[in-house]
Amino acid sequence: MKSVLLRLEGPLQSWGTQSRFPHRDTEREPSKSGVLGLVGAALGMPRDDDARLAALAAATMGVRVDREGGTIVDYHTAGAGRFAGKEHRVYGTNNPVITRRAYLTDASFLVALGYEDEELAAAIDEALGAPRWPLVLGRRACPPSLPVRAGLVPGEPEAALRAALWPSRSRPAEPVRLVLECPPGDEAEPRQDQPLSFRLHARHFARRFVRKEWIKPDDLALLPEDAVPTSLVALRREPRPLPSGL
Repeated sequence: MKSVLLRLEGPLQSWGTQSRFPHRDTEREPSKSGVLGLVGAALGMPRDDDARLAALAAATMGVRVDREGGTIVDYHTAGAGRFAGKEHRVYGTNNPVITRRAYLTDASFLVALGYEDEELAAAIDEALGAPRWPLVLGRRACPPSLPVRAGLVPGEPEAALRAALWPSRSRPAEPVRLVLECPPGDEAEPRQDQPLSFRLHARHFARRFVRKEWIKPDDLALLPEDAVPTSLVALRREPRPLPSGL
């Protein structure tokens, strides 16, 4: 088995698994359907290529949560008015439809996709370095701030995530969370994000299961001293001074 590593980091991310039109949720870490959508974009995969999607979805996925980030909810309206000389209707009405969309802010994740098909893993890794279509972090409004391609390594996702460099020269203060795909069991959590089809207006998802593990700070391999940290993980937030007069 080989694991494809992806660095998913940016000002905004959104990984919905239970979204309905008025309320667009986000999980606390990347969804499998969202990550495979990103991989499909890199490969230039059409939405209706169910066979190719099945090959991609055969991966076992793991996530290392390097920076949890915060959450915001954005207020949107859709529809009403005119576009290109025609009424802009949503769900058959010309009235505006209100939506509330949740995002993660300043989060950083390392994702591992484990494949028994090593040729497919190599093709995905190569495509992430020269994507056919733009890559986004769950939604089109969420571009990555760092290159997504993070390497191709031997072994299963959990081992790959534990061995991968921590993107900072200092250790985190708390253990780092892992979210690992697993068989159903007492400690497994269900996620409705195993993609079966990305067809427009006919998307389908199955259930999969995940478990949580932790990496102790002392077990992380730090960024070398001569490397320049660029990740959000390396940033230290200082309180901003208030404007004078307040």
